[in-house]
Amino acid sequence: MTDLIDEGDGPALVFLHGAGVDNHMWAPQRTHFRSTRRVIVPNLPGHGSVPAATSVEQMAENVHARLEALGVHRYAVVGLSMGGMVALEMAARWPGAVSHLAMIEAVPTVTGSAVARHLINACLWPMALIPPRWMARLPARHLGAETPEAATYLKATLPRLDATQSHAVLCLATAYDGRRHLGELTMPCAVMVGARNTRIHGRAAAMAAAIPACRHVVLPGAGHIANLDAPEAVNAEIDRLLAIGADTA
Repeated sequence: MTDLIDEGDGPALVFLHGAGVDNHMWAPQRTHFRSTRRVIVPNLPGHGSVPAATSVEQMAENVHARLEALGVHRYAVVGLSMGGMVALEMAARWPGAVSHLAMIEAVPTVTGSAVARHLINACLWPMALIPPRWMARLPARHLGAETPEAATYLKATLPRLDATQSHAVLCLATAYDGRRHLGELTMPCAVMVGARNTRIHGRAAAMAAAIPACRHVVLPGAGHIANLDAPEAVNAEIDRLLAIGADTA
């Protein structure tokens, strides 16, 4: 496993994975975009051999610093789930660097209630004791996969993280609140959700409505691992987003 995939030529396009998985989840997007884009896919902190972070904000700083070290100062960024939170933070902090932003199966905050956040964190504590390899034995749909491709990926990848790491990154996602950034975003944006993961539809729609000129897309047949459940639809929507202001991006 490599902690940084960097392939293709052209304007930079960065993909950020979700919690508990890795950068190889973006294989269909790499295949589609690397002929026209420089595709950069890092492992997020706390995944692979990348040292853990203490917040989503610190994750964003880590990715930004790694891109700067590569000489990449202008890029589009696509994030799924927790990766969408990291992408949102990057777009808010470095708007001159982020040309386009897509968030897939992501919300700006898990909950706006401090009480609910404490309850969620309490519910997450057993995750620190349950090996992810046990989680991988659950039915695919319980893991957010709606297709055999997504299920195969998750069941092969989840066991690579230990229980402590898995619990830690989930807690970071629960602590994040990026709602203050939404109205400030000026780059072309898209929010995508899987049609079958209705739990986040309301919050994702509200996020899209709060971002100026943001496209909101429901992906037919997809669940939480939408880029693997519906790769052609996701690729088409990213292409559509990147076409906006392409002459000036």
